[in-house]
Amino acid sequence: MACGPRATLRDLWPRLPEESRSALLRRSAEADWWVLDALRTPWEAMRPLVFSETEYQRFAALASGVLRCALLACGRRAGTAGELYGALNDRRELRLLDPSQRLSAAGVLRMARPDALVVDGTPWFVELNIGPNIYGVPGLEERGAAFARSWPDGTLVEPPSTLRARAACLADVVAAPDGRRRRVLVPTWRADSGIAAKLDGTRALRRYLRPAAEAAGAAGLDVSVADLSQVHGGAGGLWVGDDRIDVVFNQFVSAVPADGRAVGVLRAAVLADAVQLFVPEASCLLSAKQVLAWMHEDLDRYAPADRELIRRHVPWTAWLGPGQSAERRRHLLDRAVRDRAGLVVKPSCGRGGAGFVAGHAVTARDWLDLLTQRSREHTLVLQHRLVPDRTWMRFRSRDGTPATAPVPFVLSPFLLDGRIAGACVRHPAPDTDPAVGPLNTATGAVPNTVLLLPGPADRPPRRPAPARVTRPAHPDGCRPAHPRGSQETPRCPHRREQ
Repeated sequence: MACGPRATLRDLWPRLPEESRSALLRRSAEADWWVLDALRTPWEAMRPLVFSETEYQRFAALASGVLRCALLACGRRAGTAGELYGALNDRRELRLLDPSQRLSAAGVLRMARPDALVVDGTPWFVELNIGPNIYGVPGLEERGAAFARSWPDGTLVEPPSTLRARAACLADVVAAPDGRRRRVLVPTWRADSGIAAKLDGTRALRRYLRPAAEAAGAAGLDVSVADLSQVHGGAGGLWVGDDRIDVVFNQFVSAVPADGRAVGVLRAAVLADAVQLFVPEASCLLSAKQVLAWMHEDLDRYAPADRELIRRHVPWTAWLGPGQSAERRRHLLDRAVRDRAGLVVKPSCGRGGAGFVAGHAVTARDWLDLLTQRSREHTLVLQHRLVPDRTWMRFRSRDGTPATAPVPFVLSPFLLDGRIAGACVRHPAPDTDPAVGPLNTATGAVPNTVLLLPGPADRPPRRPAPARVTRPAHPDGCRPAHPRGSQETPRCPHRREQ
């Protein structure tokens, strides 16, 4: 597979007609406050990012290629999920993991939402996020549809529907050779963490899952919506009442549900091959950030096109932890001390930004102590610190106060069996320092979405030439000339746009 054309991602909002931009911002300001997955963020983004549809599809091809290269790296070290669990020194309790599942099995890359930072228009994939517990789909689609309706001339379009693409994948999973309809369980569950805890109750979780259940029904499936506590085994299958379940639409990892009995029943059915999980728990293993380090270790073992894909779009990453040779450990610690300002460290299996530390934000002594102490028992990854492009974004606070600031963003496409459908965007709040921590909703990032401009990226809608005026330079308008991704402050546009 060739690396293909490079994607150049630029927010095209400033190049769109000013009257249309003003109309969308006005309608957004008149609308009710938008809440994504019960996240009570103090700020709201008032307009989407806008990308060329062509570049969006090129971006999709890059993302799919990176996931494929990640699976190749894992396959060089393990043939089954159990072997990969051991190779990663993974200590998470994954009760629904089938250790005998082949990594080559269909479904291991079924659903992913990799995180990309954009530097000088080039996307760099910093995390893979493969697995079942990927949230935000209904709310992001609602937000994108609202933005599209608010755009006056209809030239901006929504990306392909994540809900429909996911339902189509689900239908493919349960397709029966005899053509009979098969049944999917869309379960609710109780938990102390994750989306179930944020929504505070199974009734709210049921409402959240309703669009997924409706999309599955529209795709031709019989759908049961029930709490996980209602599942039981028997007659060689998994049952809810009198309905035999063929596949479980799992949006959780096995450690999350509070009902251990129900997880045990589900585990027995999975291991007996009596039921399928929509996203097998083996997928969670591929989300380990150590996999990105393996990709760089294996550069010489990839085909030339894949090697270039990794070099262009996956920042240098290395792992530090148990099972490492003393020589390799010394080499990495020496490099980490020498290049502290240009590196970040993360736990290999962490989520939600937990454990992220930027080297430039701590002292040299604290940095070395952190690396040496944490890596004795847990695997960490060192990664080249990227400083992403900025775009001017309009926000409003919960009390209605508007704010405009140049902010970076994380762009995370939803990939279903390698095909892109929708995206999640996260910005830092306008009153925070984006150089301090990761852009994660768990740490206060503001969620957003994208609209697409059909046609070539270099031909946005024409707008009348504005009258010539003299504008004062914006204090953030200067961009120093630094090596790519190494400067201390994010890149930003030269002039402020509405």
